[in-house]
Amino acid sequence: MKFKFLKLSAAALFTVAFTQCNDTPQEGSGNGQPKDTTSTTHTLPPNAKDSVFPYTLEFVPKTYSGKPLPCLQSYQAAVASDGSFLIVSGRRQGLHTFMGAPATNFVKDSANNYLFVIDPVSGNQWSFNVNQLSGKYSAPLKSTNAQSCFDRSTGQMYFVGGYGWKADSSDMVTFGTIMRFNVDSMVKAIKAGANAAKITSLIEIDSDDRFAVTGGELFNMNGQFYLVFGQKFTGQYRAFGGTDFTQKYNEQVAVFTLKPNTLKILGYGTTTNNEPGRPFHRRDGNIIDDLDPATGQARITAFGGVFQPGIIGAYTYPIFINSPAAPTLNRNVNQKFSQYECPVISVYDSSASNQSIYRTFFGGIGHYYYYQTPSQKAIYDTATHQGRNDGFPFLEDITTWVEKAGPAGGASTWTEWIHVDPVPGNRLLGATAPFLVTPAMFTQGMVYENGIVNLSKFQKNTKTLIGYIYGGIEAQNPLPYHPNTGTFVSNTVFEVYLNYTPAPGIPSSEAHESTKSDANMQRK
Repeated sequence: MKFKFLKLSAAALFTVAFTQCNDTPQEGSGNGQPKDTTSTTHTLPPNAKDSVFPYTLEFVPKTYSGKPLPCLQSYQAAVASDGSFLIVSGRRQGLHTFMGAPATNFVKDSANNYLFVIDPVSGNQWSFNVNQLSGKYSAPLKSTNAQSCFDRSTGQMYFVGGYGWKADSSDMVTFGTIMRFNVDSMVKAIKAGANAAKITSLIEIDSDDRFAVTGGELFNMNGQFYLVFGQKFTGQYRAFGGTDFTQKYNEQVAVFTLKPNTLKILGYGTTTNNEPGRPFHRRDGNIIDDLDPATGQARITAFGGVFQPGIIGAYTYPIFINSPAAPTLNRNVNQKFSQYECPVISVYDSSASNQSIYRTFFGGIGHYYYYQTPSQKAIYDTATHQGRNDGFPFLEDITTWVEKAGPAGGASTWTEWIHVDPVPGNRLLGATAPFLVTPAMFTQGMVYENGIVNLSKFQKNTKTLIGYIYGGIEAQNPLPYHPNTGTFVSNTVFEVYLNYTPAPGIPSSEAHESTKSDANMQRK
């Protein structure tokens, strides 16, 4: 769920964060010490199957004594060559409110007005306040749910669009801007305490209304940029309609190139799809770098996303983008978990006996759930009985979609599995946070250029740090106990380890569907 504005989940529809982090830990988040289940030994549930995955993932929450990290969600990030996170944009509160006019649902001072540099090993951090810059730069840099991509070959980060307040604070808009800057140079400058003139000198900026997108994703594949799905939202967010905004889903895959040494569009084309159900009518899903398991070729795959036209319903089948040619759909796949943006860890097994790609979704929000603590279940039932269940609870489940190449060019087979261990501490966490791959994985050749783990490069029975998960929205309960309460922003950092030893899984058929309490609820 890349952005929780405009039509979200039960969590989104009725859950709002009133608590702001202000760079200090919040209840249940931050640098507290949630239960670490990664080292717990237990008997497998009777419905689990052994050795479903050829490897094991472990999620270990870190603590930084006396160094509380900023609480952020819906940000954009790149990892510098020294391993530091460069964090751009986002918000410092949980979900926006869902008030009618004239309420302001996106509080201005909840926008992240800092460029942060964070060392995930030590917890040391540095920042630059973008309010020191002119409005041309500062307004889009304070947006939420923008799109970005990091070109490792040049070290450049591209930052496009986003939804936020205009520089004069008169209204909200989806910015039609594109920025480019060298990540290592920006990190070095911020660490050195650079002034506004220095930071401005590092940023190239241009504008074009075709960049006015929020809730989509940006990729650079085979020398071309892909700006995938999303929407353009102008004006004040309203939960169920109003007269002071306009909303238009892009419903397209835009492919473009830039003129050399500029940010001007050189070539531009779009692909649309008007099939029943309008499959491109998506935003805020998990649109990821991917590989075709049969060929090992890079592609882009869109999982989940919202909203199906006219209803509160997410998409459950994927879309594959292999080239500028028409994307392909697989309507036979029915994704149960994590329809909204959350960390996704992809692992490719190229062995002839198991030519498969594994995509692990860490929590977030989705149609189905498996794990709930007794207290979470009690409040979930209460909200459901009160008619406040729109079918999208916050999740503590970690799940994996397995796509195995078919024989001799035949169709792939798909299976969805629930991990035996949920998010450590049974925390309802993961929405709007990315997975950040460590630079060592690239330099050691253990991941492909698009960040997908290459399992063949790992040694059996060894545990390796492959990346991190940082921040995101956290919920106190799957559905809110009181409307418009119960979410906040996390500042937890999870170390993500891959241990090349088999792991069990639970079939997704064991999951529980979150029943919608009002079938007449509609979204645009």
